[in-house]
Amino acid sequence: MRSVQQLLAISILFITACSPASDTIRETRFMMGTLVEFTIYGAGEEQALSAVTAAGSEMQRIENLFTIYGDGSNPVKAFNQSTPGTMQTLPTEVTTLLGTALEVEKLSGHAFSPSLGALNRLWGFSQTQAPTLPPPEKEITLLSGASFACLQYSPEEDFSRNNSRCELDFGAIAKGYAIERGMETLQSHGINHAIINAGGDIKVIGTHGDRPWQIGIRHPRNSGEVLTTIEAAGEISIVTSGDYERYYNYQGRRYHHILDPHSGVPAVKSRSATVIASNATLADAWSTALFVMGREGLPLIREMGMNAILVDGNGDIHYSKNSESRLQPSRSAPMLRTSEIKTDP
Repeated sequence: MRSVQQLLAISILFITACSPASDTIRETRFMMGTLVEFTIYGAGEEQALSAVTAAGSEMQRIENLFTIYGDGSNPVKAFNQSTPGTMQTLPTEVTTLLGTALEVEKLSGHAFSPSLGALNRLWGFSQTQAPTLPPPEKEITLLSGASFACLQYSPEEDFSRNNSRCELDFGAIAKGYAIERGMETLQSHGINHAIINAGGDIKVIGTHGDRPWQIGIRHPRNSGEVLTTIEAAGEISIVTSGDYERYYNYQGRRYHHILDPHSGVPAVKSRSATVIASNATLADAWSTALFVMGREGLPLIREMGMNAILVDGNGDIHYSKNSESRLQPSRSAPMLRTSEIKTDP
């Protein structure tokens, strides 16, 4: 389990060139297993703090609704314990997010899956006690095979699981949804310029005064360095999936928490995948899918009108053609050699 100090360091790394000012207010909350930092510009302190409190409560509600961990009960946990083949009525909010997740699963060719709950628990990266060695291969094979096409649904949008090893897990999409709802809550309180940074998963609105927000994309291997910065103005979500936060090394190999649904083991084609989109929910899901797909997924990201920056398994950097106008070299990182940057055709 990462310490609060480590999480704060991660949080600060992703927001650069935002120097303190009398009209900038920052508040931090711990939720969803990470530090969530709210940065508000151009609002009074009372208004900003009231908005942050409301947004934090909304994001915590979403975490409570979708998590499969902890002792509390919720509809997702109940579904995962239901009798296979028995249709279950889920809350509309859960059904809607599940529908989005299933669409990403379909479009990505199963590089993303919302039904890896049992497999994720087997690997144990979200448990309090961090794992130090991989689980038995037979158990991995059994659970990875159980996750494909394991959900059935009726015309009334009720769902069932077709085997006892099929379990929902919204961990690769719910944080983005929580960020999206948190920002909507800020806006409903009259906030027009803000950042929500949930452990490096970011959504911004407006600007930081007369300049854009400056967002640094973390280097997946060199701690404290960034690959590049993104100038963000308006409504933009920037979500990164990487192999550097929850991982361990075993027999010369890095094992991390982003699993390939096809193999049931940690994906190997990427070190980090950043997706830039207007919607944080989609950016969250697609950053995971792109991480699993690697460079081959960049044309799909571009086709759907999103932007991406990918560091592949060899450490080479690729970015989608749509993202070129949003990128600029970072002042705090070494200049990247031309040979290290490969533009997706």
